Amino acid sequence: MENNTFRYNFFLSLFVFGVVCGLTLIVLSTWADLEAAYYGFARRAGSGLRGLSCPVLMTRDEVNTITLKVTNPTDRKLSPAIRMEISSPAMAFLYSDYVELQAGESTVKEWEIGPENVDLKRFIFAKVLVYASYPVPDRENTCGVFIVDLPGRGAVIAWAMVLFSLLGMGAGLYGLSQVKDEERSGADLARQLSFLAVVVILGLITVYLGMWIQGILVLVIALLFSVIASGLVVNRNKG
Repeated sequence: MENNTFRYNFFLSLFVFGVVCGLTLIVLSTWADLEAAYYGFARRAGSGLRGLSCPVLMTRDEVNTITLKVTNPTDRKLSPAIRMEISSPAMAFLYSDYVELQAGESTVKEWEIGPENVDLKRFIFAKVLVYASYPVPDRENTCGVFIVDLPGRGAVIAWAMVLFSLLGMGAGLYGLSQVKDEERSGADLARQLSFLAVVVILGLITVYLGMWIQGILVLVIALLFSVIASGLVVNRNKG
């Protein structure tokens, strides 16, 4: 009995650890992208732009790149101009570029970012505008990077959080499903918590797709279900 109780609590703690790792990464990524959307960049286009990619996390002294994949979706040659703005504590850095794309062709542009771009103490923000090139209208998008005060590289930290999240939730659910005694069935709890694991996984996907609006929705659902799941655990332990 005591052994089953220990295993039950251990695997439940492992699952909670995985959820916390995943939700922390989702919060940091969503927070940075949300701040970028409302940063001091002027709106110049009414259409969204795909292909803009910022690092999810960076350390304070790290140098990394922002990339933009520009595609010509038409059957004619296009020559759009590109305007990139990147944050700084004073005035945003402004870069202009120009590309020529044959029908269906794509190209990738890169801009270096580093400590000089950190603003609001722990963010880097970027906004890109691809000017209209008939028949394609003006398009723009923003993205944000959260700065962490840790050694190493932000990408390694982010992927480690993803790995810990998946391993923690997976091992926790599997372990709970194997625990059974007279007082509690871990398999029942594992089935109930599996929905939360799916929500967290969807949230991690939004992190790497830059879908911060969907990320907010995931966080709301995860928070609500976490409250419900906490009640289930407390009631089960009392029983």
